[in-house]
Amino acid sequence: MAVVKCSWCETVVPESSFINCPNCGGNLSLSNGADPGPPPPPTPRFLPKQFVKRIKYSGNVYTILGMIFTIPLFWTIIFPIIGIILWKKGARTANEELNPLMNGIATEGTITNIRQNLSIQINGRSPYVVEFVFDFQGRKVTGDVGNIFDSSVLIKKPGDKVWVVFLYDKPEQSSIWPPMK
Repeated sequence: MAVVKCSWCETVVPESSFINCPNCGGNLSLSNGADPGPPPPPTPRFLPKQFVKRIKYSGNVYTILGMIFTIPLFWTIIFPIIGIILWKKGARTANEELNPLMNGIATEGTITNIRQNLSIQINGRSPYVVEFVFDFQGRKVTGDVGNIFDSSVLIKKPGDKVWVVFLYDKPEQSSIWPPMK
């Protein structure tokens, strides 16, 4: 029996048993190649709390650095200023990632490339970047999902179909549904 790792809360789930994660309720990606799997639910979409916390706080480097510069060094002048700037950048990047997932229009997209970002290395490992393309109003829009440290992303291949969610007024703000992070 194959297993799937929930991209929302990182729980390992038997593939054939569930469509939603029994731990957090998030949609599991059960797609293969040409089939992108079940479409995203209508907006506004529910995102599991564990996932939102990871994107906003524990998995957000800018937010973590902002907290480190601001809270323990509050008595200095320059470090809290740097910390607040980093904290705001962390909040902005989290919102840019969460907003399409919660409120974006769903369309079918295609994975164009999966590569390792060798310019980043944490604990001796480099993250993966999944690049994709989708059609919007007659033009091709490209996007990517980066900083994926889970090698199970290599199950996907260029040419595989995926669901993409994007903001109508900012199609460059897009993500793959369910997320691969």
